[in-house]
Amino acid sequence: MKKKIVIDLPVNNDKCRSKAMQIAVRSPGVISVNIDKEKGHLVVIGIGVDFFRLMHCIRRKFKCSRIVSIEEVKQEEKKPEPSKPKNPCTCPSTCNPCVQYYPICQPVYDTYDNSNCSIM
Repeated sequence: MKKKIVIDLPVNNDKCRSKAMQIAVRSPGVISVNIDKEKGHLVVIGIGVDFFRLMHCIRRKFKCSRIVSIEEVKQEEKKPEPSKPKNPCTCPSTCNPCVQYYPICQPVYDTYDNSNCSIM
């Protein structure tokens, strides 16, 4: 089951954000990592992610980080589109299919007598 883990991560510069993303990506089962700069959240999505271990690794570097929410991501069910009826052929009934003709290659036999040839 996919889980979405939102972590409050109060960092000010891009270097710290990049470091937090690198730590999160190393965790097993992580599919995607995203940072919301406006809210200061690190969003981790994955299958079977151990949030306790993830937070332990992040707190080593960022002491004041905390979990905001953990929720299951529901997969969107794709509804099959109703099949549209195929349009019948719009060409007139007297239409003949196009036929492409290929030239026929036949071997050419030389009737010239080669016995007097001095080259061979």
